[in-house]
Amino acid sequence: MQKVLRINLLARNQALKGARRKNLKKLKEEWADHDQRRIAMDKAQRGIIKDERRHRREDWIAGPLAPKRDVGKRQELYATVPGLLAQGAPFPERNIVEGDRVCVIHGKEELIGKIGRVKTVHAEQKLLSIEGLNMADIEIPEGTPTRERVAFQSMELPLPIDSVRLVHRLKDDETGRDRDVIVKLIRGGAPYLQREPYSPLPRHTRYIAGEDVEIPWPEVDTPTYQTFDCDTNRFDVESQSYIPSIYQPPLPRSEILDELRADKYARDREWHDDEYVRMKVLEDARAAWYAQRKLQSPLERLAEHKRKLAEKRIEEIKRQGLSDETMRIISEAQRTKRPRKQTALAD
Repeated sequence: MQKVLRINLLARNQALKGARRKNLKKLKEEWADHDQRRIAMDKAQRGIIKDERRHRREDWIAGPLAPKRDVGKRQELYATVPGLLAQGAPFPERNIVEGDRVCVIHGKEELIGKIGRVKTVHAEQKLLSIEGLNMADIEIPEGTPTRERVAFQSMELPLPIDSVRLVHRLKDDETGRDRDVIVKLIRGGAPYLQREPYSPLPRHTRYIAGEDVEIPWPEVDTPTYQTFDCDTNRFDVESQSYIPSIYQPPLPRSEILDELRADKYARDREWHDDEYVRMKVLEDARAAWYAQRKLQSPLERLAEHKRKLAEKRIEEIKRQGLSDETMRIISEAQRTKRPRKQTALAD
């Protein structure tokens, strides 16, 4: 059984290493996809800037003879940007949610310093949209029903979360008036609140880092869902309808569990059938019994018997101690023992 457990442990370790390699490969693929999308977005932005510079120079040089670019296929899509700029790569969310007031600190010159309210937060893309800021005409992809009515739509282009800072209103101790303060760093901590069901707000409380000034979360509309007659009541959902017996398992181990397992005979499985374990234990006991068996002659058996008797006698002597006769003999032997001769050292 120990050999089986050792093989199973090695197989489980190999499976764990394989899972780690797969996770690492998946993580690298996600980052590669993010890099590709970021490169495509940067390439599209640079292409738009280069085209505008070239067109502006052609218009300035040609004057009245400048070509008219809002004709043909681009008649309805002139001065629009591709929809790729409204997308991004996945990133974790932060302490900024919809409804917060933020200030733009990086980006275009006409946007720096402007304060607006967050309209949409793309938690997985590390982007957010601000109401009325960074507006652009987005080209609607072909094949959509909206494209038949209008070819583009004006909307806010998302900005990176690192390009904005949260704006919080504090009371000035010197003047006694309330003023807007740009928060550089935010930290989350206790108390952790119990939100309403389907609330988009996190459970933690946010503070200004280093000041322990609490920043309240904005008021959001919690989505409500209407209950119909065909819906199951909460009482019926939470009530315990099945009580297992102490004499029978809740599920047949040999049937249902085998169907739920991916591979019953996998080398890295963490379970073994009871009958298999019992047979392996008997096999180990039988192997140990065969190992201790050996052929002995009558003389060897007699010698082993004498050795056992001698061991018992030694144990009895150690337990009882030395007798008076033995102590007398030892003392006489010590008195009659001749002293050792000491040889003189040469000068």
